[in-house]
Amino acid sequence: MATGAGVEDRVVNEIERLCNAGLDQSTLLGQVAERLRRAIPSEAFCLSATDPSSELVTFGVADGLGGMRGMRLFFEHIYLEPDVNGYDGMSKKWNTPVMLLSEATGGRLERSLRYREHTGPLGLGHEIRGTCMAGKERWGGVELTRGRGDPDFDAREVRLVRRILPHVGAGLRASALLSEAALREPGGDGVPGVLVLDHKGRVVEHTSAARRYLEELGDLAPGWQEGEGLPEALWMVVGALRRALEPQTERDRGRVPCLSAQTRSGRWLTLQATLTEAAPGRPSQKMIIVEPAGPKQIAWLRMAAYGLSPREREIVHLVLRGASRKQIAAALYISEYTVQDHLSNVFDKVGVRGREALIKRLFFDNLYPSMMPPELRQVPII
Repeated sequence: MATGAGVEDRVVNEIERLCNAGLDQSTLLGQVAERLRRAIPSEAFCLSATDPSSELVTFGVADGLGGMRGMRLFFEHIYLEPDVNGYDGMSKKWNTPVMLLSEATGGRLERSLRYREHTGPLGLGHEIRGTCMAGKERWGGVELTRGRGDPDFDAREVRLVRRILPHVGAGLRASALLSEAALREPGGDGVPGVLVLDHKGRVVEHTSAARRYLEELGDLAPGWQEGEGLPEALWMVVGALRRALEPQTERDRGRVPCLSAQTRSGRWLTLQATLTEAAPGRPSQKMIIVEPAGPKQIAWLRMAAYGLSPREREIVHLVLRGASRKQIAAALYISEYTVQDHLSNVFDKVGVRGREALIKRLFFDNLYPSMMPPELRQVPII
């Protein structure tokens, strides 16, 4: 008969195997959720992927949290609000990667905004949440919630969540690197899509390109134009817009309502929200622009995914601008030998052998293959 420790090890090993299997983020999170719920009983769950540059959620698999209506409430009105165990930037606030709602509230769950406005009214109670880190970047989150009246999560369950978080973070980071898709937009790749939402969140205007991009992010429900069944990333950027317009902290004042989300095909899209100009008899409306992520966003995401340090990223930025080793040393006030050491580390992490291959891997691969210079197309992918 397996011991409790043996069961825990088996679950961790299964999840580690999944995270090393090269799965896309949707399949990975779904498979991890299935195994985690078997090991830790819960009434509701949510596993999410996060854009590491903005720390905003771009995709999630969830159950028991109120469906599409609950998702929209969460992203528009709760995610970016101050709370006892705040979601936005939680990896910077938490002293540990795992937190119990009971600990954050001192046993008084009603102190939590999300409990009062979202989970409590659904009949839910105790919650455990963790952040999926890879290096110093946050790539996702795990959340399990029990029914009201059910016991809190115990020490064994907290330990199990803590053990699987680094694997899920690494798996999500890997999914960002394993994309082989380079889709072309019908009628011309790169055409921005535009949606306009009214004050109730209904889609009152949209371009055909916008709809195609949304379908890349997820299946659209029959009532999607009424605001039902739209992708998580869209509601996330709408919530970020509201927070930017009604800042409560210095961070809010500097917030840009923009995020990069990976589609089911593997490519990255950028979503940015703004307000339309008000007119007599018509209030301002929310406008979301969706387009393929540009070279800078792709390069940043890939540098994060490869685990480059801040100094290594500075050097790569200068390499992308064509700076020589001597110029990089002068710009960063370090020796040329130090520059070379950093470059060697970068080449090892990215799996290339030189500057041209580095530029190809970070900038050209799976992004704009038709624009790639012929001499770079022959650089082997390692």
